[in-house]
Amino acid sequence: MDDFEKRLKQDANAVNADISSDLRSRIDASLRGVEQIRSETSTENSQTNLWWVSSLTGLAAAIAIIVMLNLNQAESISTPGEDSLVSRPTVPETPDYSPLFPPILDVQAADFASPLEEELLKLQLDLEKARDSVREDVDFTF
Repeated sequence: MDDFEKRLKQDANAVNADISSDLRSRIDASLRGVEQIRSETSTENSQTNLWWVSSLTGLAAAIAIIVMLNLNQAESISTPGEDSLVSRPTVPETPDYSPLFPPILDVQAADFASPLEEELLKLQLDLEKARDSVREDVDFTF
């Protein structure tokens, strides 16, 4: 990396860019108008708040599920006197509609192995081409 760093510094020193006084004054003005970014010291506090919020949300969801299950069981359990007072809808039995003649199926085994092998070979060739291209770019750059 030392070679690369030296070359970058030489290239940077070789750049001869003239900045107009107007642009320089605008850059200075914008730098003076910006406040320094201060790191947030309350990261531990925000993590604690996130932990509490997620815990309470999970607890609320668990309580809601327990209540729904208990209400559902309470409706399904009936007392002996309740059957005479409340008429429940009856579900009709579904007749067995088994076909008299099973459908004729023409089943053929699919051969998916060869297209997948071809795709794997194509993928390997593409990866080799990409690797060679990157090597050429790196050799050209350095």
